[in-house]
Amino acid sequence: MSEVHLPPIRPYHPTTFLERGVALPFTTPRLGGTRARPGKKHSVELVVPNLSGGRGVYIMPWTSLTALCRPTLHDKIFSQKIANVVNVTPGTIRRIAREIAAEGLAGEEAMEAARIATDADKGDRVVTNFRLLMLLVDQVGRRFRPSSLTAAATEGLDPSARARLTVEWISPRLGQTGTWTANALEELADVLAHIGVGSTGTIGRIPRLTSLLAEVRAEIADWGTAKREEDQAAYARMICAVVDVTLSLAQTMVSKAQGLPDNMVELLRSWATDPGSVIELVSRPEWLLDGWEQICLIWRNASDDAMRRAAMAEVATLIPILPKEVNDWCSTQYEIDSLNRFRRLVQLNEDWFTGSLVFDLIARNEHFRAISTLSGRSFREARGACKTSH
Repeated sequence: MSEVHLPPIRPYHPTTFLERGVALPFTTPRLGGTRARPGKKHSVELVVPNLSGGRGVYIMPWTSLTALCRPTLHDKIFSQKIANVVNVTPGTIRRIAREIAAEGLAGEEAMEAARIATDADKGDRVVTNFRLLMLLVDQVGRRFRPSSLTAAATEGLDPSARARLTVEWISPRLGQTGTWTANALEELADVLAHIGVGSTGTIGRIPRLTSLLAEVRAEIADWGTAKREEDQAAYARMICAVVDVTLSLAQTMVSKAQGLPDNMVELLRSWATDPGSVIELVSRPEWLLDGWEQICLIWRNASDDAMRRAAMAEVATLIPILPKEVNDWCSTQYEIDSLNRFRRLVQLNEDWFTGSLVFDLIARNEHFRAISTLSGRSFREARGACKTSH
């Protein structure tokens, strides 16, 4: 394929996460690492890594996808679906990806995973909604001690009755109706479900992903330490350095988000006056970790040393660039430019797929789609979450 028809390669040093774009779970091997971001006139443009493995990216409209390669049917439909997305966020892209997987375009395994994951996510939202409501009941009872909610007044009442009394008592003090408060708790559950609410924070896709990334980081570090070749060891150290910063930032952001329900009354007030600020804070960990799940899956898929060498080369091309915006999110200032300079680039014509057939890689990527659709759960865990919600 001649590159005459391709757009010019541009330097790629995004300042914000929105400019960096959202990772797209394409199944076509050549499209690995492609991201979507808002374009001009409410369109979506693709950020495609340089196909030769050199520096820079192609910035192109989704309609030009076929100029790069012959995409799978899954990827063609995917690109069409995201063409008119108004808000390009990890959440919206994940929703579209699940819808496409549910149609069977990424294989039967991904289709089954999409069905199970939809029910499991509903379970997460139900559990989160219940926890938020119980936190509100407990906090109002302890902090305000309204006479109508004293132990004597509520003795013998079931949790649902106590919750109803609490909502009826607090709503006028928020300047809202009881219906608004109940709806607000459901909306907050939708926003916070992926973070995890409660003392343990055990549910939630983001805590599961941070745990997975920490485990993969340790595995890469151990593998790199055992390598005599300096280049392999250097790549492992580079990846671990970026993971360390990403995990540190993500854990800080997750803690802030999980701390919001510590004051449910104030959280409800904020939701009434400025819901966008709550959504923005809660979505930060998702932006930070966007693209890392694919990297974890690639590494975990490598079962021997040869496959891990190939995985290392592939992973090094996919490491998300950290925008300077992260320094606006925390008190610690990071040398973002120095971290991004460590990104390893595959040399022209390097066989980083180690001779694997394209169809094998497509099958692998479809398998990854099934795993990522389950949001870090196993099929057994997802089915268990579905049963719990019912």
